[in-house]
Amino acid sequence: MAKKHFSPLKVFLILFVLFLIFVAVLYRVSPDFQKKADSASKNVQEKIESVVSDVESGVESEKEKIAKKIQNVPSPVPKKLILLPNGLEKPICRGHSAEHDHEIRDFDHYSLCYRESYEQAEWSAYCLEKEELVKNASRSNDFRADSKISTGSASLADYKKSGYDRGHLSPAADFAFDEKAMSETFYMSNMSPQAGSFNRGIWKDLESQVRIWAGIFGRAYVISGPVLEKPAEEYGSIGENHVTVPEFYYKVILAPLYEDENDASSPEDAYGVIAIAFIFPNDKCTGSIFDYAVPIDEVERRTGLDFFSPLDDGTENEIESKVSTRHWR
Repeated sequence: MAKKHFSPLKVFLILFVLFLIFVAVLYRVSPDFQKKADSASKNVQEKIESVVSDVESGVESEKEKIAKKIQNVPSPVPKKLILLPNGLEKPICRGHSAEHDHEIRDFDHYSLCYRESYEQAEWSAYCLEKEELVKNASRSNDFRADSKISTGSASLADYKKSGYDRGHLSPAADFAFDEKAMSETFYMSNMSPQAGSFNRGIWKDLESQVRIWAGIFGRAYVISGPVLEKPAEEYGSIGENHVTVPEFYYKVILAPLYEDENDASSPEDAYGVIAIAFIFPNDKCTGSIFDYAVPIDEVERRTGLDFFSPLDDGTENEIESKVSTRHWR
């Protein structure tokens, strides 16, 4: 018969069991051993309780520190409710002192101020709602003179073979939600002589970006126009009507800020506004649109216009005095 072999583990277990039996018997029959065992057990228990107490004390201390930090954080300052009145997009111009050279023309969905001496508008403005970012009409291309301008607008013939595009100030694509609204953007009173590389380049890029912003913020107030900072005779011109060729163009945009996107369904007021402005040369522009961002105050200085005057003075001064692209990128 083969001999049985015990593994080291089995041998250890057998010896350990025998040791426990020996300790149990010794504990019962020896009072001295029993006292020493009880004393050792008590010491171990006290050490464990001491360690646990220290740990719990440390945890509580950390909790107290955090609680104190939270208590010391100042409560958020309530945001100021800002009224967004109808017509906020319309700037104030010099027309009060020269009515014959400042004629306001109101269309169904946008307005402009026509300058007879320059044969174009100095501003064209509208408010673009998020709900209007739908395409219900195709580009009409029905360019035509504006018979409602009392002194007569520029004509198609003025631009023919001039080398300049009939550049929209308020873009047709922003009015694709309605056939009539789009058609009204093709009046010559809404046109200005733009270099093709500018009109079909960075100007078009910014127009597309405005539609994106209107979708993000719920609405956008947009004002565009030429920078007419010199007398008309100091500029070059095209056509029989001597349509001034601007050297620079501007675009100013204001958008509301809401507590959350659901608040945009009530657009009469907001918990803040943001604004940004651009000035571009009437030429091919390189780089990002943000390379041409300027304070609104600079546009006002160079055009003589006053933007967003219905806002309270504090809010108006804050958004117009500096360039911030934080919310726009």
